[in-house]
Amino acid sequence: MMNEERVQQLFTVNAGAALPAACNVMLLIFQALEAILLRTVSNLSHFSVVGMNIVKKLIYSYVKLIYAALYSENCKMSRGCLTLLSAMVAQGPDSARDVCSHFDFNNKYLPGLLKKGFKKGRTDVRMACIQFALSFLVAGDNALLAQVLELKGCTSVAFLPCEW
Repeated sequence: MMNEERVQQLFTVNAGAALPAACNVMLLIFQALEAILLRTVSNLSHFSVVGMNIVKKLIYSYVKLIYAALYSENCKMSRGCLTLLSAMVAQGPDSARDVCSHFDFNNKYLPGLLKKGFKKGRTDVRMACIQFALSFLVAGDNALLAQVLELKGCTSVAFLPCEW
């Protein structure tokens, strides 16, 4: 498992990159963090602190970067961001509550994510939205489950028709 200094390097590596390269670098960072979080969730008894530290660092220090990536024009970036958010929720009930309390489900651009996607059969942004919404349902917290089900449009993403 990576030590905390290397995880911190992942957070700061994007600072000096040129704009087109920054998008690719940020996507790689999101994928690396997602892989780390999925590894920590598979063995929560040993790595739960590491996973929670990553989630808290992302939520409290990099939420603007996450929103910028989520609502960017790049479908890969939006999908990568949503899968990272799903991995953050998967860390357990505490991280799911943190993500839910800091994520703006009322953002006017959120429904637009359901219309983004690839036509070549790859996992699209809509599927990542569904994965993100469902990750809250399996988080293991009944109060959070009720809160998410009450959010307007959050769980209905799975039942919207595909328009492309």
